Amino acid sequence: MLDLEADADAEQFTGPAIPGLLQTSAYAREIIGATGLTRTQEEVHALAEVRRARQAILTTRPGGLAPLKLWAVVHEAALHMTSAEQPHMMREQLRHLLDISDLPNVTIQVLDLRGTAHPGMIGLMEIVQFPAPWPTVVNLENLRGSHFVEGTEDVKVFEDAFARVVAAALSVDASRMKIRNIMNGLDT
Repeated sequence: MLDLEADADAEQFTGPAIPGLLQTSAYAREIIGATGLTRTQEEVHALAEVRRARQAILTTRPGGLAPLKLWAVVHEAALHMTSAEQPHMMREQLRHLLDISDLPNVTIQVLDLRGTAHPGMIGLMEIVQFPAPWPTVVNLENLRGSHFVEGTEDVKVFEDAFARVVAAALSVDASRMKIRNIMNGLDT
């Protein structure tokens, strides 16, 4: 995925976790540790640092390319996660989401807990769009790694699904308000 991000733009629906490109180090360690069932503590820390370093593409890319354009839809459930070992982790993560959403190339929407049914209910997806002539691909992640979907017709299904997820999500402004209210303990 690292090589792909250097040249692409992405749309993501990540379900119950905040997208890797938007994670703080503490949140990344928590998620990688919880989902990397066979990872050592050293591997978890190293992967969290790699994830954090990847975020540089949101502000600059090699070769003078414009920063990566990222459109992320995050399920509200991901914004309510807690950590016994790191009680302030989520507040810092939510503050980071608000800060990073100020970038002109980053769009963040929240899928409300009380939202309608949508295609994202069957799992997370990342649509990776390359400049022509390269084709768009879809990255599907699971416990065993990533699986890429290619081919115009197959990719179109995921593009249509993402459009429906976006339509089901809160507006960008309402999403920012939702994140801020959860961060401040006003939306439980």
